[in-house]
This record gives sequence, structure tokens and C-alpha cells, in this order.
Amino acid sequence: MSGSHTILIAEDSDLTRQFMERALRSEGYEVIAVTNVPDGQAAIETQSFDLAIFDLGLGNRDGRELLDMMQEVSPEVPVVIVTANDTAVRAVELLRRGAYDYVVKPVGPSDLLMLARRGVELCAARRALGVLRDVRKRATSGWDVGETARMRTIESLVNRFAPTPAGVLIQGASGTGKEAVAQALHDRSNRAEGAFIAVNCAAIAENLLESELFGHERGAFTSAHQMRRGLLELAHRGTLFLDEVTMMSMEMQAKLLRALQEFKFRRVGGQKEIHVDVRIVSASNRSVVEAIEAGEFRHDLFYRLCVLTIELPALKDRVADIPFFVHKFIGELREKTGTSVTGVSEAALWALCRYEWPGNIRELRNAVERAVIFATGEDRIDVIHLPETVRQAAVDGGRTGHNGASRVSRPHAAGAPVDAGSHGLPATLPPEGLDLKAACAAWERSLVEQALARTDGNQSAAARLLGLSRDELRYRVDKHMVNAVA
Repeated sequence: MSGSHTILIAEDSDLTRQFMERALRSEGYEVIAVTNVPDGQAAIETQSFDLAIFDLGLGNRDGRELLDMMQEVSPEVPVVIVTANDTAVRAVELLRRGAYDYVVKPVGPSDLLMLARRGVELCAARRALGVLRDVRKRATSGWDVGETARMRTIESLVNRFAPTPAGVLIQGASGTGKEAVAQALHDRSNRAEGAFIAVNCAAIAENLLESELFGHERGAFTSAHQMRRGLLELAHRGTLFLDEVTMMSMEMQAKLLRALQEFKFRRVGGQKEIHVDVRIVSASNRSVVEAIEAGEFRHDLFYRLCVLTIELPALKDRVADIPFFVHKFIGELREKTGTSVTGVSEAALWALCRYEWPGNIRELRNAVERAVIFATGEDRIDVIHLPETVRQAAVDGGRTGHNGASRVSRPHAAGAPVDAGSHGLPATLPPEGLDLKAACAAWERSLVEQALARTDGNQSAAARLLGLSRDELRYRVDKHMVNAVA
């Protein structure tokens, strides 16, 4: 667990407080510990936390005061109440008041660490949902590549260089948004009224790329039955985006360099020089410097193309941008298809944020589009609508990639597989078929009812049995109209 997560403890028992401090710090958490309400209030006012653990009894005062203050100052921070056996009823009242969960003394190390892990994960998901709400208007502002500080720094560079004719090289892995940044450079320049033309140099056969860029005259080669303008010509007074520019052959690089030195060239098979006014933006998912060192890219072309280099980080390195993209993609799909889906559940967003996205934004878009289709008729995407690899990230509680391997695993009981056949779902598909949605809903309702019955209606305990947060259980209780008294 990363030490970037900070937990506030308010506990007046030296023995309990010191035990919790040691256990949490051993897992890499930063811990701020206080013994009374005034010190706790001061900490809440001046510091940022990812989880709070408050003793119900703090001298002649109690954790309710700190809970109320945390709800007011940082409502996204989950609060766990620590209570003695004889005050369990009061603890349930505090849960209804807004506490995330409670634990009865003496606190076991496994329970404490499980609550800590789930608490900080819930805090991250709540903050992500807050970002999602904050960026609803900004998602249509013309900057479609992210909202994190790192991406806003890149946007500042785009704003500074857009009005100039300077060449810009954008580097980043496939799917990180290189073309979107190039489009923003064009849209914010004085060439915005001109054409923005993109070409993937890796997707065009070498013997066709010259004709594609420069055009050709009629009869220039066997299939040239008529004159054709090239992309450089078509982008006159606009922007030409050369994606995967390092995939050009050295011969083609030399021809492009000559054309860019004075922005004039001849069509293939032609004699007349054509002058163009075009801004070149290039991109590569490979380091151009490494390509130069390997003798596969001309250094003089690099200097011509690259006055500014923009490095786009992978999506896994800017997880806080995921809510922005999820909302953006849902909005686009609503406009395009009229889907009923308007948002995403907290649990689904958490799973999306845990997955590593080796395909970056492109893969995320694919997953959201798939989820929207599976969620047809509902108002939001839930975990069940996500691809299996993404759902596995939620089950494991760790960041995962395509192979599903997790760096952090959840206790087996919380994510243990359930024998569907023993809970009302057939092990094989009946010959007459079945209503899968209704069957799954009935199965889920049955498990929720069993968990509540086993815990005498205690929703926090039932949620733990099902590997859910209390909010997730509440959602299912309401969804299936389950009679829950606690």
C-alpha cells in the first residue's frame, strides 16, 4: 500500500491507538493520531485525509462531533467508528448518520487492515466521482485529452505554441491521445478555419506514401489515370498531422525534408513547383531520439519537425483522468445512440480506475461503449457491464492489465467465487432458454437477503460477507426492494 494514503486516528486509549498506528504504518500508510476532539477538529481543518478512524468515546465527548465535522469539511473521506460492545446500537445510529463502517473493540489486525484498504479505495472512488461532476462542462471545452495537472500543463504548452508556425512533435504510447492534441493545436491556431488532415505513415505502403503526400500527375504511373492532389496541398493554410512519422523510410524522409525546407515540392511525375502554407505536427509512439541514434531517422528532419516535443503519459499514470473520459464517452454515446445510460456507479468507476489500460484511452473508450450497450435500459454503468479483465481488477482489489495479474490481492473470502447453480441459476442453459437478466437479478436478491439474514439485518456486516462496500449493498437493497431493517 502506498504511503501517499493518510489516515486520521482519534482514540484516547493509548494501547488501542498505538496498536492501530503500528499496524497501519507497517502497511505503508501515513498516520496522524490524536487523543481528543479538539485536536481531531484541528487536524480535519488543516490536513487532507483518505480515511478517518474515530473512537466513539473520547473522554467526556464522542466521535459524533468529529464525524459531523468531517462530513462538512471533507464528505468524501470515509469514517470508521470504533466502539465498545455496550455501545453497538449507538454505532449503528452513527452509520445512519454517515459513517462508513464500524468495528467493535478489541480490533483485530486483519479487520483493521481490511477496513483501511477498502476505506481508502472508497475515498479515491468518491473523489473521482467528484472530479466527474466538476468536469461535466469542461468536457466540451475543446480539450479532450484530460484534466489532471500534468495534462493541464500540456494544454498550456499547446496554447503557447498554437498561434506560431513552429513544428511540434507529440510522443506517447498508442491510444494516449496524440491526434487529439494535434487537433487542439490546430483548433487554437490562426489556421483553425483551414483543413486538419491526419495521415498514419505506418498504414500506407512505402511505394504509395510519396504519392499520398505530394500527389501525382496523370500518367505518372500505371494506375494514375488522373491528376491527384497530395495531402500537403490539401492542407494548404491548415495543418498536416503526420502520425507514426518514424515509420518513414530514410528515402521518404529526405524527400519530406526537401519539401519542408521551403514548403514547395513537385507532384509525382510533375515539373511544376507547388508552394504551400502548411503547419506540420508529427507524432510517434517510439522515441525519435532513439530512432536517430539507431540510424533510422534523420536528425535534420527532426530539427525541422520538432521545435517543441510534447510527451503524453500513459493512462495508468494519470488515473484521475479516467472519470473525465468515462463521462465524455457516455455523453458522446448518448448523443449518438440515445442510450438511457447517464452515468457510472461508484463500484464500476473504482474498477475502471484500478485497471491499467495497456491500450490507454482507446481501450477505455471501447470498454465504455461495450458497457453502455450491456447497460441498455438502465441509467448507469455497473461493474457487471464491464469487460471481464476490468471486473477482475475490482475483484482482486489491485491494478491489473490484460493478463488479469494483480499486484495487490483481496482476502479470498471477499472475492470468493459462488456456485451459481446452488443459488437458483441453472448450471446449464435450459432447452427453452431463460431470461438471463431476471435470473441474475433473482440470484443477486437471494444472496443479499441471505447475507442480511445471517447478520441480523446489519448492512455493514452483510456487505463484508458479499465483498461490497456498504453503499454498494444499499444500492442493491433498494434495487431489489429487499426488506432491510438495519
